[in-house]
Amino acid sequence: MKANNIAICVAIGIVLVLAVFSIKTLLMDNSVPKQSVTLVKSVAEAELVNGVQIVNLSWGKFNYAPDTIRLKQKIPVKIVADTTRLTGCFRSLEIPDMGVSEQITDEDNIIEFTPEKKGTFRFSCAMGMGSGTIEVT
Repeated sequence: MKANNIAICVAIGIVLVLAVFSIKTLLMDNSVPKQSVTLVKSVAEAELVNGVQIVNLSWGKFNYAPDTIRLKQKIPVKIVADTTRLTGCFRSLEIPDMGVSEQITDEDNIIEFTPEKKGTFRFSCAMGMGSGTIEVT
């Protein structure tokens, strides 16, 4: 009988603690706005060096940085990948409309191609988790 009384007292105590926390939560001021993550778009204009467009590609806020790359048509491109910041599937780069499918390594971090047509083209990692656009004028 004594063990039964102790168990009932413990159960009542737990219920009271839960009730106090529930009431406290309901009475708290929830008017403080919640912080949200804002994804900032980053745009890079390729730099022309010795007849080649050069763009650096790194990691930004949950995506590639820059996530928009501006290029000129029919001028060779070198995308230089930052291997210290790009990891996992972000070390693969796919530009399907330009026939580019490359794996980035510490030994080979440069992706080369020539944009033959004007337009806006999607690029992404092989899994599609990170993506961006290439604007060719």
